[in-house]
Amino acid sequence: MKKTSVQVSAALLLGFALIGGACGGRDDSSSSESTETTASDSTEAAFIDPAADCTDYKGTQGVTGDTIKIGTVRPESGSYAIYDNVTKGLEAYFKSANAAGGLPAADGKKYQVELIKKNDEYDPAKTPALVKQLVEEDGVFALVGNIGTETNKSVRDYLNENCVPNIALATGSTQWGDANAYPWYISGLPSYATEANAWISYLEEVNPTAKIALLYQDDDFGQSYKAAIEKAIEGTKITLVAEEGFNPLAGSTTEASVTKLSQSGADTFIVGVGGTACPLTLSFVPTTWTPMTMISVTCASKTALALAGGKDQGVYMAQPTLDPADPADQTNPKVVEFATQGAAAGLDEAQIQGGIASVGWGFGSMFAMGLKNATTVDRADVMNALYSLQDTTFGLLRDEVTVNTDGAKDPWAIEGFRIVQRENGAWVEKAPVTNEEGKSNSFAGE
Repeated sequence: MKKTSVQVSAALLLGFALIGGACGGRDDSSSSESTETTASDSTEAAFIDPAADCTDYKGTQGVTGDTIKIGTVRPESGSYAIYDNVTKGLEAYFKSANAAGGLPAADGKKYQVELIKKNDEYDPAKTPALVKQLVEEDGVFALVGNIGTETNKSVRDYLNENCVPNIALATGSTQWGDANAYPWYISGLPSYATEANAWISYLEEVNPTAKIALLYQDDDFGQSYKAAIEKAIEGTKITLVAEEGFNPLAGSTTEASVTKLSQSGADTFIVGVGGTACPLTLSFVPTTWTPMTMISVTCASKTALALAGGKDQGVYMAQPTLDPADPADQTNPKVVEFATQGAAAGLDEAQIQGGIASVGWGFGSMFAMGLKNATTVDRADVMNALYSLQDTTFGLLRDEVTVNTDGAKDPWAIEGFRIVQRENGAWVEKAPVTNEEGKSNSFAGE
């Protein structure tokens, strides 16, 4: 594919001199060599064409014999260390696959996976150096399951300029919907905007005149929720009556903000923050305020909600996945496989039922799907396979959630949710799964 006009004009600017010949944006109307992928069984032009988009392309870096080297960056320490359990799930998936002979690829071989982990403490100032180590010193094939919106943003230009895949991002920021500009990024979570749209759609059914108090993380993560909510309520009788931002790096709590929001007259409370701050926010809700409360998908695990002091009962969420701790889901073959193979790979019972390691297991499954469906074991081919999925599934997605992608037209693999409410430690369905195929970018606000 041709480079975009953004890339061409960028070459005129000193600060963007390196981008002019690098991979990144593209013009979908341009012609290119045809690449067929198993995922779509299509002979249409591949979304990524490294011959046109990349300089010094290293498509097989990290592949040696029957081994593929993968990297990941996560907060092993700090206030967001709870998300290190995601990486434990990712690691368990690869350990399980290795023990079974390796991940199958379209070339007929099976590949052992070597996972190299780095700790950025959820600090985007630390992420770039660690990612450069993984790419330039460790020589990884791809990054998988990188955690955090701001952290992933801090290396987005670098990875796209060097044509290095960043697969199954552990963030649903609306930023990842711009696949034309950043084709080497694909999320492993649904868009936060689609999640927010699901909340508002449900509110329109059960409380069409809802008055919302919003607590949002004051970074791209929380602002994605805020903007999508503002867009979704346009033309409805639902109003946003109060909002408070929270800086996750400030070292403070949300208690003062919750107290202020509780005095706003709102009958609905949306918690758009992550990490331990989310369940702790629930614990700060005064007994005199009893709003309908909706929480982020990033906050809905058993491990996180255990920190809510019992105030998780009655909260709502938009749920795309099975819950290993929910008795209603424990007999599902996907959960049985995760529990059995995860335990064999070293996960303990708390991690298996905690609802966080299972997310990382899903990220490993997504990478495995891309490898299996790629025409060759090559960076671009794996990405093209993931951008051309048709009616498939991976990880612990609910059976009703369909997975389809189509390059920049539909870069989001997960776009389906059901609405559930927390009751006695389990999730009770209040509205069935709705799949918003190809609509996620349209839900993003500004």
